[in-house]
Amino acid sequence: MLTTPRSSFPAARKPSEPRLVGILNANRRVLVIGAILASGVLTSIPTLPAEADSFLGITAADAEVPGQTFAASASVLEAPVARDAFGITTYSVVQWPVPADTPISSGFGFRECDGCATDHKGTDFNPGSGYPIQVIADGIVTAAGWDSTGYGYMVTVQHVIDGQVVTSLYAHMLDGSIAVTAGQTVTRGTVLGLVGSTGESTGAHLHLGILVGDTFVDPMPWMLAHVNI
Repeated sequence: MLTTPRSSFPAARKPSEPRLVGILNANRRVLVIGAILASGVLTSIPTLPAEADSFLGITAADAEVPGQTFAASASVLEAPVARDAFGITTYSVVQWPVPADTPISSGFGFRECDGCATDHKGTDFNPGSGYPIQVIADGIVTAAGWDSTGYGYMVTVQHVIDGQVVTSLYAHMLDGSIAVTAGQTVTRGTVLGLVGSTGESTGAHLHLGILVGDTFVDPMPWMLAHVNI
């Protein structure tokens, strides 16, 4: 009778030992199959047609990139006059004919004086005899020369300011000092002549008159409302 050595048979499994080998083999098979399926899905996504978006749960609202808009303010503040090392960088339409701090000897309206008009249609500035008189704004010279009604040597310039026709009048200029002619176009700051005392005058001064349309107005409040420097 042949006998088989005991060592050639597999060891008998104890009843209490779990069947780990079969479970591990099954888990390995599940992991391999899952990896294959996952790689197939990933490689196919870039080639999906556009209509597959709905299948993947992507809507047009999700895909659209929102735009950006910017609205400027309806009103823009005008920059005030600025001065730097290079001078004035922002200009007003109207300027003073002589320095703003020039002494004033007579205002607009009725007054009592000897040798001068009692109904004063302007403002008298006293910068000194021979001081240069500058035009207050761009315009056209409408008169330049002697006036026999009391203004002496004078210049008038017509402007359009704030949509209105405005005439500025510069009177009692020094004889021979008028530097412009009628019909000439001038720009703001152009020297018209020099301060004098011709016509009905009791001393060297600049008589500044302002007409809005055909009516004389008080030059001081008008200038203060329009001058920006």
